[in-house]
Amino acid sequence: MPFHPFGEALMMYSKYDEAQFHLRLTHELHAKIKQRAKMNNRSINSEIVATMEESLSKPSPVSGHRDEEERLASLISERVKEVVADILRKEKTRD
Repeated sequence: MPFHPFGEALMMYSKYDEAQFHLRLTHELHAKIKQRAKMNNRSINSEIVATMEESLSKPSPVSGHRDEEERLASLISERVKEVVADILRKEKTRD
């Protein structure tokens, strides 16, 4: 196996041009992935790919929002929460 400077993952390409990564997992993490794969009727590889795709489809805490529309939707959502909370507080003080 070729030397990899990070020692964690080695990237190779198959004849199908898919990236292959060789990972080192703790026994505990491997067991969790294996259990989750079994529950979802998937192979361990498919479970890892599905988990990564799901995780990467969410906005990163570093970047915040994926695009301007998502940022605006988030702002509107927060404002709606504030308005509803304010209305509920006013209703409560009336009683």
